Amino acid sequence: MTMRIAVVETSAQGGLLHYATQLADALAEGEAVDLIVPRANELADRAGGARRRAILPAPTPTREDGLFGVRLLRRAQIAARLMVAWGRINWEARKRRYDVVLLTCDVDLWPMAAAVLALTVWAGRIACVCHSVRPLNRWSGEEMYVSSPLLIGLLRKMYARMDVVFVHGERSREQFESVWPRARLAVIPHGDERIFSGEPPAPSDEERLLFFGDWRKVKGLDVLMAAYGELTKRRPQARLTIAGTPCPADLDPDEVRDWAARQDGKVQVIDRYVPVEEVPELFGQARAVVTPYLVGYQSGVVHLAMTMGRAVVASDVGDLTSVVLDGQTGLTVPAGDVSALADALERILSDRILAERLGRQARERLLEHSSWEVVAERIVGALDVLPG
Repeated sequence: MTMRIAVVETSAQGGLLHYATQLADALAEGEAVDLIVPRANELADRAGGARRRAILPAPTPTREDGLFGVRLLRRAQIAARLMVAWGRINWEARKRRYDVVLLTCDVDLWPMAAAVLALTVWAGRIACVCHSVRPLNRWSGEEMYVSSPLLIGLLRKMYARMDVVFVHGERSREQFESVWPRARLAVIPHGDERIFSGEPPAPSDEERLLFFGDWRKVKGLDVLMAAYGELTKRRPQARLTIAGTPCPADLDPDEVRDWAARQDGKVQVIDRYVPVEEVPELFGQARAVVTPYLVGYQSGVVHLAMTMGRAVVASDVGDLTSVVLDGQTGLTVPAGDVSALADALERILSDRILAERLGRQARERLLEHSSWEVVAERIVGALDVLPG
């Protein structure tokens, strides 16, 4: 019997929106799926198998301003938009009585957790994709994880009421079981990123590395900068591109820009959000993609690099090493180890044949084991056995 599923995502651009859209379309191959997303989202003109319902508030305009008062105002604007969005989500779920409401968004603010908790009370079967077992700290301070007692308390109640929680690997499952109350868990792959390109770009002739994604402290940009300094002493021709959205409330972007300016033109900085249509060329210029994360669980950037046929140099955090297999689909290093990262970057840049082999094998393995078809099959299987 066909299920009526609502896939819900509150982001209007970026990895979570891409994830939700591709997941919804894959599920729509066999189920009746509504994709509930914000108005004016970056994929609004892309058709797919799922029915698009762009009914949530449009995003808060991005502003890069480190002033404390401006940061507080922006946080208030974001919180207000999210509360309106979650009010609409609750209304739609109650009115339409879906068989399953599947949430793909990060729940890292207490008003969101409270709204999701309300949803679990009366909206039927609720499932969520837990991208980060412990919510990551996206604001100032040295802490890598959110420590708010209010948010943690709400998440405990929320997860306890979920019909099923999907995580992206066995490490995530183990940590979830150690941090949160007992819940019905199911492990699913992350999915590929063919939304960007059906075929990978040609291999790069240049010894160029790419860091791609938001500039956040958990991403280990300081480790990468230190490792690149060691790398260029051995390979002066090595180049680096740092592309993504600065997050001044979390990490001072001027430190990155000032460092790049001192690298004699070897480091390219693209300090803005990179839209979908620009991504293939950006990855095509790189021989390898580096994800020097200090903490994390899974990464859309890793899966994007693999879809593009690029070798990945990744930290051994979370479930990254379940897809970045050292010496097979990429290279892995201990998190925060500058010397190990520099060695791995030198190895991948100095051996083009190795880089191309790792990238090719990464794409083949990803499409075989982590395609959206595989993800949808796993999710439907888990939903089918839910009671009532």
